[in-house]
Amino acid sequence: MLLYPAAPRSRAALRTQLQARKAKRLSGNGRWRRFPACSPSSELQPVVEELLQSAAEGRGLNLAVNRNMERKMEILFSPSSAGPKTRPPGVSVAVHLVELGRFVERADLRAELSDADWQRAAQIPSLPQRMAFMAGRKLLRELLAARLGCAPAAVPITREPGGRLRLAGGAGIEFSLSHRQRWCAVALSTDCPVGVDVEPIQPLAGMAAVVKEFFPPVARAAFAAATPNNQQNVFFRWWTRIEAAVKASGRKLDEAVSCFAGVVHESCDRVPGLALAVAARSEGPLTVDWRLPSGTAS
Repeated sequence: MLLYPAAPRSRAALRTQLQARKAKRLSGNGRWRRFPACSPSSELQPVVEELLQSAAEGRGLNLAVNRNMERKMEILFSPSSAGPKTRPPGVSVAVHLVELGRFVERADLRAELSDADWQRAAQIPSLPQRMAFMAGRKLLRELLAARLGCAPAAVPITREPGGRLRLAGGAGIEFSLSHRQRWCAVALSTDCPVGVDVEPIQPLAGMAAVVKEFFPPVARAAFAAATPNNQQNVFFRWWTRIEAAVKASGRKLDEAVSCFAGVVHESCDRVPGLALAVAARSEGPLTVDWRLPSGTAS
């Protein structure tokens, strides 16, 4: 905790004092003599010392430019800095990946689907896409039914106005579904909203344009740093993370540049030729239980 009985009580006041002394280098033992009432805790002392050193070296405190210094000032004056930091609770997510061809072979798609599922399937003109939708919905219902203790067809899945699937009645289970070509992934958690995305890694025209429009800065930097032979892999690894984060955060795709704010994510590289990622709306550590088809993990 910082105590200021006779010292500045605002960020602007502290900045004024620091800038007034920026030409004077403070000695090691006397670094606090110009702030007689300032007694920083061991946790905040390095932050304050860096601020003082910046002033002493004439670097100033241009907060509009130096975002890193601004964050340090936020720490310095944040109410949460007065006490010990509380670590966010951990998040556990189970991700089930199935190969739809194998799943369809062993499953009777006419069983365990609701009337709403059949109505939605009837609106899909492409037979392969229709079969993929039905297989994915059957997998989702089976997984939720196992947790709820009811028949798959009785799982109360509803669709929100934005298209997100939820369980009616607040059952306490968050889930996300993704299917692409012959693959389907389902993420389940009882901790917080989640998102999952699966994509086959394959040639794609216009990757650079997609990166420029939708990728956050960290993803753009990773794509730019990748070798030409590896750009395709990097693109799909980050694209699945972005899609999963957008789903978990409740944002829209046109907000993808900020999709990682308040979200933790993890990728799975254990299935050759496939990009798979999950995200959770949390700041706590993420633990993922990857349930992969036998014979596909490398």
